[in-house]
Amino acid sequence: MDLGQIFTGDITADFMVSLFTLKNDAKVLDPCFGDGAFLRALEKRQQYRIYGYEIDQKLYEDTHKNFNNCVLRNKDFLKVSSKVKYDGIIMNPPYIRHERIDDLSCFGINKEELMQDPLFHALPSTANLYMYFIIKAVSLLKRNGEMIVIFPGSWLNAQNGNRFQTALYASCGLERQIHITGNVFRKNPLVDVVILKLIKGRKGRPVAPEYIKLSDGVLTNINREYAVTDTGFQKNFSSVCTARRGLTTGCNKFFINPQLSGNISCTRPIISTPKQITGYSTKGAAIDRLLVIDQNNKNEKAVCEYLMKWEKNILREGRSKTLISKIKDHKEWYHLPLFDCRGIIFSYIIRSDMKFILNDSDYIIRDNFYICQPLIDKWLCFALLNNYYTYYQLECMGKKYGAGLLKIQRYDIEKLMFPDTDEFSDDNREYLRKLARRLAETGDRRIIKEITLVISGYASIPYDRIEYIYETTVANRLEEK
Repeated sequence: MDLGQIFTGDITADFMVSLFTLKNDAKVLDPCFGDGAFLRALEKRQQYRIYGYEIDQKLYEDTHKNFNNCVLRNKDFLKVSSKVKYDGIIMNPPYIRHERIDDLSCFGINKEELMQDPLFHALPSTANLYMYFIIKAVSLLKRNGEMIVIFPGSWLNAQNGNRFQTALYASCGLERQIHITGNVFRKNPLVDVVILKLIKGRKGRPVAPEYIKLSDGVLTNINREYAVTDTGFQKNFSSVCTARRGLTTGCNKFFINPQLSGNISCTRPIISTPKQITGYSTKGAAIDRLLVIDQNNKNEKAVCEYLMKWEKNILREGRSKTLISKIKDHKEWYHLPLFDCRGIIFSYIIRSDMKFILNDSDYIIRDNFYICQPLIDKWLCFALLNNYYTYYQLECMGKKYGAGLLKIQRYDIEKLMFPDTDEFSDDNREYLRKLARRLAETGDRRIIKEITLVISGYASIPYDRIEYIYETTVANRLEEK
């Protein structure tokens, strides 16, 4: 029977207990003590009177014998009728979705009875079981009592979160909001979690979110930018690929689609804007022509006339200082330093669909794009770039320009973190290559979800959470004026 139990790690429990500012001899309750992580942390303080409930009989029997100084009961906390009020409550409540609450009927728990209880009338019908636990715990706090609770961070964005917050803050004020990542729980399930410290009867006030990470047994404060994008990945961008800006001409009107009558021998195909590309490959893209003047064609009559005309235009308009300087110094101002543009390209101005595009043709890429050249297997790199974990990092790091636009700088791309593909199973590596090829060939955006699902097995944020927060972030940006 799944009771929604996810056991708290000892380091996390010690940290949460340290958030209490209670007096000696305070009454402290753990409503669902499980294997006793909070009980152990509380006993270390040697100053509290400790109480607890646990519905799981086996857990109760295994745990209570180790805590002779605690008052522990094998009962369902949600059915406890008690006039006792506590100075402090600490807990990691069970996580059970509303559709599965009735699965606990053998313990006497059912959703209809919970919803009929006046205490829970403010909760939505879709409330997770942990919401009932938290509301019940608040009712047993003394005025100015403190509650420390850890539960999924998704409540902040979930549809049922607004009503839950309203019910919670009707009688409590928020003192601390701490987002924690890393090995938070004993079996390290991949969930996004938040620790709240609440004060009963205190008026609510704005609280700046805090961010910490638990790694190798050490808790570390981290800044918000890193916290938002902390996927748990260890490989930095520079170990996966390099990035550079596409070709800058200095005068697009001269170089792009030159008006040379019947002469295309001195041009090469170039992709100038994302609008020319459909899907995730440059194959089949609508191309422009880039003027490339070299020793073989610079003396042709049409080319010479074109050069003379534009040289006068550039000097007259005075816009391109670099080209003007070269003209005055009698240098070959019309010569472009071409380079290999093959790789994976990315438009740095984003509106709706963020995507990395395979350019394995001989197309030159203009400076509307960045060019990423893989240092690992091309298809694995393509998969690492095209998934919600990468997209979300860039959404968080990019700069909003209004009208729903997002600008990504090269240094933003170079902050990206990736999972270590050496740690992937052989089957997962091969499957990612297969998915990447399909994405390039078909342009089917649904494949992004499949790639993300594979990578989620190596991330600290689960698939459903990263999909939700990415899509929500994009929707919010697009709604901005």
